Amino acid sequence: MNGAAALVLMLSAMAAFFAGVENEARVCYFGPPPEPDPDNPDDWMKQVMQQIREQCPGRRQPTPSGHTTIGKEPTPAGHTTTGMGLTSAGHTTMGKEPTPAGHSTPAGHSTIGMEPTPAAECSSPEPLGMEDGTIPDDRITASSCPSSGFFPAKEGRLNNDFAWLYRNNDTNPWIEVDLVERTVVSGVITQGYGYWYVTEYQVAYKKQPSAGYEKVTDGNGNITVFIGNIDADIPVTNLFNDSVVATVVRIVPTAWQTGVAVKLELLGCRRN
Repeated sequence: MNGAAALVLMLSAMAAFFAGVENEARVCYFGPPPEPDPDNPDDWMKQVMQQIREQCPGRRQPTPSGHTTIGKEPTPAGHTTTGMGLTSAGHTTMGKEPTPAGHSTPAGHSTIGMEPTPAAECSSPEPLGMEDGTIPDDRITASSCPSSGFFPAKEGRLNNDFAWLYRNNDTNPWIEVDLVERTVVSGVITQGYGYWYVTEYQVAYKKQPSAGYEKVTDGNGNITVFIGNIDADIPVTNLFNDSVVATVVRIVPTAWQTGVAVKLELLGCRRN
């Protein structure tokens, strides 16, 4: 861990001590943190994380299924806030609004290169299980994590106390979720951590475990670069122009502030 990354992690951890770790279900306050040792930041971080886990164990309470949000207030089931995407051609596009229940797109509607996904298959996108733990830890992988071993891929769950962080020499960071079964995926919610957050990202996916990766595109076939977070705390929701059917979904950060930190939820519908 280099000096800059260590300083950021130290400041983030100290902020947790002084401000406490808080959500609607519980509040945890801490006394003075251990004296930092500039020569051994990894050892200091281990002490900090151990004390946090002992005094504030467990995860936050999950957001009720069907509620997604930008900001603090939950959105009624079946509604979502649309994120803005920036295509690789330099055009901005608004994410697609979910189709109201009972409505569907015209027959035959599809995007070139994608499997046709009628809107009726996912008229009301819901969380697919990152935040509430339905997706198990071993189904979440990433390109790297800090050399200390803290902040692995399994911590990259929306509203978690921690997050997935990349290793600072990782030039092609990503975090991936294995859905196992073919699942209709309609969007992503992202969140940062401490002073780290992703400002732009692409979404790649596999239709089958043995297939190659494809990128989520706009209605014209251009790879969409989604606008991500503006700070580390407020979740931002982006819906795809067209839902995709996927077994694996990968978030590929393309721009970030300070460093790459991701907590995420996938939105869509399980296929029965």
